[in-house]
Amino acid sequence: MKFSASTPKNAFPTISGYTLVEQLYVGSRTAVYRAVQVADRRSVVIKVLQREHPSFGELVQFRNQYTIAKDLPMAAIIQPLSLVSLENGYALVMEDWEALSLAKYCQQHSLTLTEVLDITLQMADILHDLGQHRVVHKDIKPANILIRPESKQIKLIDFSIASLLPKETQAIQSPNILEGTLAYLAPEQTGRMNRGIDYRADFYALGVTLYQLLTSTLPFIADDPLELMHCHLAKQAVPVDQVRPEVPAPVAAIAAKLMAKNAEDRYQSALGLKHDLEKCLTQWQATGMIAAFELGQRDVSDRFLIPEKLYGREAEVQTLLEAFDRVADGTAELMLVAGFSGIGKTAVVNEVHKPIVRQRGYFIKGKFDQFNRNIPLSAFVQALQDLMGQLLSESDEQLQRWKADILAVVGENGQVLIEVMPTLERIIGPQPPAPELSGNAAQHRFNSLFQQFIEIFTTQEHPLVLFLDDLQWADAASLQLMQLLMNDNGYLLILGTYRDNEVSAVHPLMMAVQALEKAELTVNTMTLAPLEGDDTNQLVADTLNCSTELARPLTRLINRKTQGNPFFTTQFLKALHEDGQITFNCDRRYWECNIAQVNALALTDDVVEFMAVQLQKLPAETQQVLKLAACMGNQFDLITLGIVSAQSSTDVARALWKALQEGLILPTSQVYKFFQGGEPSEGENTVNPAYRFLHDRIQQAAYSLIPDDQKQTTHYQIGQLLRKSIPDEALEGHLFDLLSQLNAGASKITDSFEKQALASLNLKGALKAKASTSYAAALKYCHAGIQLLADDGWKTDYSLTLQLHELAAESAYLCGKNQVFEKYAEIVFDHANSDLDQLNVNIIKIQAYTAQNRLIEALEVAKAALKKHDVIFPVEISLEDIQQELQDTQGKFSQFTPEEIAALPKMTDTQSLAVMRLLLSIIATAYIADQTLFPLIILKMVQWSLQYGNAPSSPYAYACYGILLVNLAKEIEAVSQVGELALKLLAESPESEITARTKLVVGSHLYHWNFHFQDSIPLIQESYHAALAIGDLEYAGYSAQVMCLGSYFTGQSLMQLEPHVQAYCHVLAQLNQVTALRYCQLYWQVVLNLRHPNDDPSLLIGEAFDEQEVVPQLATANDWTGLYHFYCNKLILNYLFGNIAHALTAAEQARLHEASLAGMFIVPTFYFYESLAILGSHEDLRSQQPTTHSQRISHNRAALKLWAQSSPCNHQHRSDLVDAEYHRVVGCKADALELYDRAIAGAKANGYLQEEALANELTAQFYLAWGKDKIAQDYLTNAYYGYAQWGATAKVKALEHRYPNLLAPMVHSQQPSVSTTETVFATDAFDASPASDTQPSTSGSTSSVSAALDLTTVLRASQVLSSEIQLDKLLATLLRIVLETAGADKGGLLMPREQQWFVEAVAIVDQPTQVESVALSQSVAVPHALINMVKHGLEPVVIMDAAAHPILASDAYVTQHQPKSLLCTPILQQGKLIAILYLENQLTVGAFTRDRVELLNVLCTQASISLANARLYTQAQEDQRRLVTLMSNLPGMAYVAGNDEHWTMYFASEGCFELTGYTSDELINNRVTDFGSMIHADDIEATGLEVEAAIAAQQPYRVTYRIRTKQGQEKWLWEQGQALLDEKGHPTLLEGLIIDISDRKAAEVAVVQKSQALSEALSQLQGAQLQMVQGEKMATLGNLVAGVAHEINNPIGFLNGSIRNAEDYVQDLLEHLKTYQDLQPPNDAVQASAEEVDLDFLREDLPKLLHSMKGATDRIKGISTSLRTFSRADMEYKVRANLHEGLDSTLLILKYRLKANDQRPAIEVEQNYGELSEIECFPGQLNQVFMNILANAIDMFDEIAQENTFGTLKKQPQKIIIQTAKLANKNAVEIRIADNGEGMSDEVKSKIFDSSFTTKAVGKGTGLGLAIARQIVVDTHGGTLDVQSAMGRGTEFSIRLPLN
Repeated sequence: MKFSASTPKNAFPTISGYTLVEQLYVGSRTAVYRAVQVADRRSVVIKVLQREHPSFGELVQFRNQYTIAKDLPMAAIIQPLSLVSLENGYALVMEDWEALSLAKYCQQHSLTLTEVLDITLQMADILHDLGQHRVVHKDIKPANILIRPESKQIKLIDFSIASLLPKETQAIQSPNILEGTLAYLAPEQTGRMNRGIDYRADFYALGVTLYQLLTSTLPFIADDPLELMHCHLAKQAVPVDQVRPEVPAPVAAIAAKLMAKNAEDRYQSALGLKHDLEKCLTQWQATGMIAAFELGQRDVSDRFLIPEKLYGREAEVQTLLEAFDRVADGTAELMLVAGFSGIGKTAVVNEVHKPIVRQRGYFIKGKFDQFNRNIPLSAFVQALQDLMGQLLSESDEQLQRWKADILAVVGENGQVLIEVMPTLERIIGPQPPAPELSGNAAQHRFNSLFQQFIEIFTTQEHPLVLFLDDLQWADAASLQLMQLLMNDNGYLLILGTYRDNEVSAVHPLMMAVQALEKAELTVNTMTLAPLEGDDTNQLVADTLNCSTELARPLTRLINRKTQGNPFFTTQFLKALHEDGQITFNCDRRYWECNIAQVNALALTDDVVEFMAVQLQKLPAETQQVLKLAACMGNQFDLITLGIVSAQSSTDVARALWKALQEGLILPTSQVYKFFQGGEPSEGENTVNPAYRFLHDRIQQAAYSLIPDDQKQTTHYQIGQLLRKSIPDEALEGHLFDLLSQLNAGASKITDSFEKQALASLNLKGALKAKASTSYAAALKYCHAGIQLLADDGWKTDYSLTLQLHELAAESAYLCGKNQVFEKYAEIVFDHANSDLDQLNVNIIKIQAYTAQNRLIEALEVAKAALKKHDVIFPVEISLEDIQQELQDTQGKFSQFTPEEIAALPKMTDTQSLAVMRLLLSIIATAYIADQTLFPLIILKMVQWSLQYGNAPSSPYAYACYGILLVNLAKEIEAVSQVGELALKLLAESPESEITARTKLVVGSHLYHWNFHFQDSIPLIQESYHAALAIGDLEYAGYSAQVMCLGSYFTGQSLMQLEPHVQAYCHVLAQLNQVTALRYCQLYWQVVLNLRHPNDDPSLLIGEAFDEQEVVPQLATANDWTGLYHFYCNKLILNYLFGNIAHALTAAEQARLHEASLAGMFIVPTFYFYESLAILGSHEDLRSQQPTTHSQRISHNRAALKLWAQSSPCNHQHRSDLVDAEYHRVVGCKADALELYDRAIAGAKANGYLQEEALANELTAQFYLAWGKDKIAQDYLTNAYYGYAQWGATAKVKALEHRYPNLLAPMVHSQQPSVSTTETVFATDAFDASPASDTQPSTSGSTSSVSAALDLTTVLRASQVLSSEIQLDKLLATLLRIVLETAGADKGGLLMPREQQWFVEAVAIVDQPTQVESVALSQSVAVPHALINMVKHGLEPVVIMDAAAHPILASDAYVTQHQPKSLLCTPILQQGKLIAILYLENQLTVGAFTRDRVELLNVLCTQASISLANARLYTQAQEDQRRLVTLMSNLPGMAYVAGNDEHWTMYFASEGCFELTGYTSDELINNRVTDFGSMIHADDIEATGLEVEAAIAAQQPYRVTYRIRTKQGQEKWLWEQGQALLDEKGHPTLLEGLIIDISDRKAAEVAVVQKSQALSEALSQLQGAQLQMVQGEKMATLGNLVAGVAHEINNPIGFLNGSIRNAEDYVQDLLEHLKTYQDLQPPNDAVQASAEEVDLDFLREDLPKLLHSMKGATDRIKGISTSLRTFSRADMEYKVRANLHEGLDSTLLILKYRLKANDQRPAIEVEQNYGELSEIECFPGQLNQVFMNILANAIDMFDEIAQENTFGTLKKQPQKIIIQTAKLANKNAVEIRIADNGEGMSDEVKSKIFDSSFTTKAVGKGTGLGLAIARQIVVDTHGGTLDVQSAMGRGTEFSIRLPLN
């Protein structure tokens, strides 16, 4: 091989003994290197695995190619030298032949025909040599053929998947993991051919290779692997000489023969092929031509090959294929193939492989084993493991979809299925344990899950074929599962085979088939007869390669022995050849047999004996392992066989090799090749290939070789060896296999401990079988375990013995074996040590008796068991007993709040839990059989829950307690709380077994007493789904029935309700829930009676229900519930249709059974309608003497009022309507009027549509009786439309019949008279109203669109129309489809354009469609009058007979062409007329029927979409043309580019040449250069950033940059564009326009230069202006402040001095006064004067006053000092100053502005000064900065005060914060001045330091303050002045000044 070296040497792997010098090839899996062997410097080629951790399959293939090739003494193959271990894989060392692959050579060179023939000749020689060594390569292709270019010599490589077996069988696998190369794969290698793989598969691959060499293309090309596989199976390649006419026909014929689909039709020998090739080559070289000749004249195989094609089974195969075709259309079917063993059942079934590929279906298979019948669901498990394997081979993306689909179905119950098929866990991951359920519930859950699981794989996209072989050995669970799958799965074909001679009429299989047939499911059986003599003779003749006449003597002999059995026949022929009785005659070129010698042989007629004789010819070691394998089953694996034979895997594989070669066993995968070398290998103990016997008869023959007296011992020894080898943690997965061996030899066990251990294992097996709902198998395991127990097992191993007997009893009950159940139950009762140990069996017994309808016995069992736990019920239960128990319970219940009850601890006491389980087990039984016991059970459960804690069944008990509160205690208000309590407890264990029951009770019995019943429907739906999930089919049925009832009574549209009820009936029928089904069928019939008029709408006989048949059955079964439903609905229907007497009779009957439905919504409904019926009976209720009816009315009215108080949404309008009717009857019209209207309004407000209509009807009757017909008509009209909206067509018709005059406007408007001469508008075709009242109410007579449409036609037409986009083709296609569909012979399509109509296309049957646009005004192809009618009316028009039509008869077109039937229909899109379709039939009157019109309407809907799309496409093409023209005329360049670093151009307008110097072809796809490389280096980064920023913001971009053109010229460009986003919002393309702006840029440069000069002048002027303003302002302010300070300073100095003297003077005076008082006491006058002036106060206060005056003068002095500080004039140089003094002085000046005023409170100032030293600065200028900033803040606060109240501002004080700090790290000081004002916008902030910018009102600011401040800080002091602000968050100025 010659490949370029590309990898650096240091990257090569290190292989000891070799130096790698060159890399020849590298792929995803392998790499190939050239190397030098160190020892002898020999050049070699080394192939290594690429992956660090290669798969096991890759390792096997590496070993295989070395093992096979090393022993082939052939020069024409690359010889392997050694297989070297390399890390985790291998390195294969091969000779270096220095050639390259034929595939690569053909890419570089073309081959002449001579060269092709020569290469093929060499390959024929190679294949001949391989055949001589019994090697099948299986991967012939150009890539595996090496060629030396000079000599054209070839060699074959890569034996990775080669086989040493004469024939292999390929299992069905995903195309992704099939062995070989798909493009070259022989049909039999796909696994879908029902043929083995032998040497002729290589001929097929050589044919593909030859085809490729001759045509330079493959015969089949497809992207989809399945499609390519289908091509190999079913499609013929285009002949070589049609692809390349220069190829001679004989050569093309050789390629075709090599590629024949059936191996028998290909060349049978390489020498035969070589002969034909040499003949071609010789003629071609001699004459340049090849004359035609017969191929294969020398083609005779020297191998004895028995053909694998089927003989005499053509009809059966066709039957199977037809069954699959039916299934592919959506049906489900069971096809059974019966016949004797070996008759060919499996071979016939396997013929469906081919069509499965075509339909992309799945084929899975499983086989029941005669020696492992106790293993439950064994064939299903095999089949599903097969399916899981196929799924695991698919892509990760597809696998994730499967995972999501499966999890959506299984929910939390995935572990249930994983227990059965462990491989499922690899797809969906580990699953939580599923909740344990009782027997029936567990079975129903499993069945439901399995059914839903299978539904995932039975779809139109991929039908499923499930093949179950040997059904005669199927277990009961498998048969039941098979029936289940047939019930509700489409796209499913179950193929089953069985031996009809081994089953009888009562065999479980036959009974299961009978059940399916009785259920009217599709079951077909074909019985295969023995082969006819001619068929056997043809088989023999084909085998011997002789004529049928020559073969006939041998055929007669074979038929005598085999009786036409195909398996026996082939084995007989094979044995004759192996014994030398059949030999090849080289001269005559066929096989021949010595009949006399064969007759002399003593050959048995028994196939098993015959095969046993053949097996005995095998080596002894092979016989031994086959005997052990036969004990293990039809399939076995190598490791297990090694264990039971006590040999290594290599030894066992070596022993099996002879059986493999003889075809007696078959490998199930390619793993067996690991052992082909026959030598021990590393890892052999982990490699585990699996095998299967070719046929059951071979297994039986091998088993027969074991002497009968040794069989049990053999099985037991196998079991023991297996048990020792299986770790305890892995035991679960091998349990059934282990038990099948140990139990078979159990009679040989003598050791008691071994017996006990095996009994324990049987218990585990029984539990596992029960978990998979295989109850028959569980019973067998229990029985086996019990047989192993010691005689005193109840004493020595009580627990094991009890568990086995309990489980045996339960399994027997679940199997329906009642006598066996009774036997085991009695044993438990006799030996159980305690009542608790009897509990499980007691509950099972109750369930069993209930299931057998032995209800009273079931209750007696429960009472007896409860009595042992001190729970005793009265023998005769009275109402007083119930009331007393209820009062006791209410008393205990009232001691807790609902929250406290929910928080009660969980019940743990075993006795209490046992009581609760027993009580729960009889609730349903008591409800049916003893309704007095039912409340006591519920009350007892509630009491025990309150006393001992909540048990798992407590939520259900609380819910049922709510029923008692309603019915017995009349505590309606409390029931919702009880319901909430039940649901709250239920939420703690949502997967509980009582979930469905509890939710149903709450939804159906409790919630509607306080809430709208419609709100309960979701809860009941949850109950339905929960019941199905756990397999509680009984309650699933009840939930379905309540949903039907609830939807009906709450006014749901009957049109929508009918299919829903029908669907529930279908499900319940499948679930065999007869009771609930009857209830639902009853409501279905009620809906049908209301929907479809009939003679007696109150008679419930029809499609769904027959009261004459069902009601007696209900009475016989004591089904009071069913009878109440029936009579209640009879009451309603009779009342609605005016049969009052019958309504009252039905009410009397219903009353008898009211207790059976106490608490349900139907009870108030019954009270409502019974009251209306009584009030409508014209009975005078005003009599003083009470009657039955008057008492009923009184009772009912009171009840309805009570219910209306608690649930007005459900019952207030009912109560009002009954009261209205009552007041009508007693003559209180005024009260009645108001009540009628209230009832109507209430029913409407709460959605009770039917009761709103009823209220309107009764109100109308009231007004009619009063003589007010006009008012009555209004109400009656509302009733009419109300019933119509409800969908009650029968009631609508009844109103029309009863009130023809009042309803005349509605009736007549809907029924126009029609004559044969008038236009018929097909409005009925679009009306979804019910069928005509002349039609019976059966599903077969409905006129709905769905019943009339030809679905196949619609789907096909829709697909065709939607796939066509070109308008002219679409028009032709549409007309062709419409003609076919409608039965027309001519059609036309018209479309509007530019305010004018055109006939766009005309089609005539059997003529090409004319697509030509002709103005309607000029067209003679259609009747103009009819077109105008449709154009203006926008309705379809059907003309029965055009000649008889008064308008169209005179139309020019009709007159000339005389058409009979016409149809014209508009095609609308969103209400807009876009086309008109015209059809005619020249031959038939009334050709266009109603169903055709309906069908055309559906087609026209699709056509409207397709026409709109086609128009858009046409318009888009026109727009594109215009766009190209427009872009060509644009200045500059329009472009579309990729969003990549090079801006790869996908489109560039012609202007690109003028712009860049490059043509569009040079720029598109960057063929010559990329646009980005032209951009100036200084501009490219900035341009890219601007574009990226705009794209990120999803804004258009505008950029200016320079480029250098192709000629080197520099240009300025302006570009505008935008990004195009994909569906995820990612930019993918850029589109825009680029213009040359070089001239503009040059002008701009000049302008910029002038602008810069002006800008500099302006800047200087502004600076001078600022300096002047600053100087003037500071000077003025300084003079003013200095003057004020001076004027203040003189008087303050005087005052300070005077106050000091005054203090001294006053002190002296006071001391003098004190001395005077002490020495001269005052007289009265003096004392009075002292008191008057308050002398003591003056003495105390006067010094304080003087001191205060001194403080004031000091403060004024400080202010003066501050003023002088602020106003001091700056020097010409900086001086050291204290910034804090400057800040303080500024604040002092502004203090008057900070004070409070009448508009705002004072502004707070917070000063946080840091440690600042003096700095060098201009202090006066800095004071001005402080002043400007602080003054602006105060101005802002004043503006805010104008917009807010004083109080608002007081709550949110205005504040200024001043902070100073020394920034040591920056050698600077910082002053921060912040406010909490309203802040600034970004726009204001950006301009805040601009000169003349201000936000103040006109006249209030110059805009210079902050500009000056910034100049002072930045320019003068070298600091920074920054601002931070946000709207609503205030503003902060930061001043930083350097310290030096």
